[in-house]
Amino acid sequence: MDIRFACPHCAQRIAVDESGIGLQIECPGCHSQVTVPAPVKPPARKLPKLRVEEPDNTPPLEPQGPPPAAAKSGKKGKGAQYKCTNPRCGMVLRESQLLTQQVAGRMSQVCPKCRMNVTLMAKPPGFFSRMFGKK
Repeated sequence: MDIRFACPHCAQRIAVDESGIGLQIECPGCHSQVTVPAPVKPPARKLPKLRVEEPDNTPPLEPQGPPPAAAKSGKKGKGAQYKCTNPRCGMVLRESQLLTQQVAGRMSQVCPKCRMNVTLMAKPPGFFSRMFGKK
């Protein structure tokens, strides 16, 4: 393996075989006598210290209200039909299956699965239309 170093007089890059360590050689650039140095090992690379986080001693937050029910479109419910506006969810729900959530001071009904807004699809028939409606 070669030892590579620069001439201290002219900065000429020199490569010498390992067997030449400590010998006096003539620089090919300035022709002055140069001692072949021992190979310099690169400094050990320092890795950054890992940050160890202290365990959090605060008690876990308790859920506010009941957990969302796993509502499915096949369940029976009461009230109007709503559809989730999230294209990935798209569940069809009854009014009784929706969650009520306060957003910016307003109460709104949201999907229990993805907590996105819902849109009204169909209102249930009213009392008089059920009683006197056409069959």
